[in-house]
Amino acid sequence: MPPLHSQPLTVESINDFPDDILTHILSFLPIRDAFRTTVLSKTWVSLCYSLPILHFDNKDVNNVKEQIQFHQMLNAVMFSPRSKHVTLKSFHLNCRSSDNCFTFEKWIEAAKQRCVEKLYLYLPKNKSLAPTIFCCETLVVLKLFSIHVTTMFRSSVDLPSLKTLYMCFVSFEDMKDLMKLFSGCPMLENLKTICVDANADVTAGGYFKPLSKLINADINLFEVPLRAVYNVQRLYVFWMGHSLPNAEINSYYKDFPVFGNLTKLLLCWGNEGIHEWDEETDSLATRGRDDWKYPYHVPECVLSHLTTCNITHYQAVEADFRFATYILQNARHLKVMKILHTSFSNPLESPQFLEDLSSCSSISPACKLSLSESY
Repeated sequence: MPPLHSQPLTVESINDFPDDILTHILSFLPIRDAFRTTVLSKTWVSLCYSLPILHFDNKDVNNVKEQIQFHQMLNAVMFSPRSKHVTLKSFHLNCRSSDNCFTFEKWIEAAKQRCVEKLYLYLPKNKSLAPTIFCCETLVVLKLFSIHVTTMFRSSVDLPSLKTLYMCFVSFEDMKDLMKLFSGCPMLENLKTICVDANADVTAGGYFKPLSKLINADINLFEVPLRAVYNVQRLYVFWMGHSLPNAEINSYYKDFPVFGNLTKLLLCWGNEGIHEWDEETDSLATRGRDDWKYPYHVPECVLSHLTTCNITHYQAVEADFRFATYILQNARHLKVMKILHTSFSNPLESPQFLEDLSSCSSISPACKLSLSESY
């Protein structure tokens, strides 16, 4: 008896494909082009309103008429009865026009009602939004660009599923609001901040629930309190050495636990400062570049956990040399040490510090030291 073979799918036109395949194809098209297919048949109308991935971008909108059409399309898609029961995998809104906040918040609320999992918002510069965007049980990825979050004094944060938080040019009323956001993200694994402003009316006290699941943190100094990310495994800190004129703000970054889970550390500083391990708390702190001294005790994160250390904007001065050799001589499990020497001229630099560093021995036999120039 000849072997039985399944009958191949006979496709005479694109309409013969299963709905899930057609929906997948439509998801690759700009939203306007996708909805142009609705003239083909009622089937395509249903498909367009059931798209699980929505990407709206008004970068090509050039006049008032096109702006009105853009709004009408958003309203038609987000508020249609056909789509309200369809789970929204991703909602991407890039809107550069200066519309009122209420319009944006209605679209965001509609996305939340559809159990959105990934939310990307790029709004007009410093557009204010209510903190209700931080209440969504299904959200896994949240990326915010150019947004001002209004006061969270009477608002709660509930992001129980959030794993990735990216904020760029986002401002808060004060540091308490930012810490409140972190406290409402118990499953957060990845955090990245660029130009996040929350420094008004800072106070060092108050309860903070640690980010116990955090794996990666990519932050600028003085944007996120280091005690908020002390549990991280891979830490990237930029703009080292910067200080703020407000003594209260500076003090907010001094008291925090040791980075006990740290396995990878990348430090990027300017001409005025360098990271150090504080003598008393065994934790990371910041001090002027010329003041860096060897701590009395080696932090456990350096001694037993650190495997990779990248240093950028390194200069051939004594303080930088002391810091780099300290890592080499104390990180027992260090595997990779990459140092990028800056080409900026500094009268205090000495070639001897580069020569001595290249020949410096490491306590870790597996360590590979890489020293290169930055131009």
